[in-house]
Amino acid sequence: VWAMRDGRLEASGHNWVEGQGSGPRIDKQDGEEEVQYDAMGNKIEVKKQKKLSASDARKAKKERMARRKRGEEVFTDDEL
Repeated sequence: VWAMRDGRLEASGHNWVEGQGSGPRIDKQDGEEEVQYDAMGNKIEVKKQKKLSASDARKAKKERMARRKRGEEVFTDDEL
């Protein structure tokens, strides 16, 4: 908090230069999801994607390559 008292600027509260510290973060728990809103105040659904295992990633890549070979248009997130 920045406050003017008797013509002097006094800063109090958290020292932002020190940062969060080395301890665990307290702002969000592991299972807790953050609620997000757009500019109009509508709630945005946030879906967390599971990380694919190596074998699942290989299968997905093989399937994409087969679809491309057949002439289908295939787009992935990393191509966009």
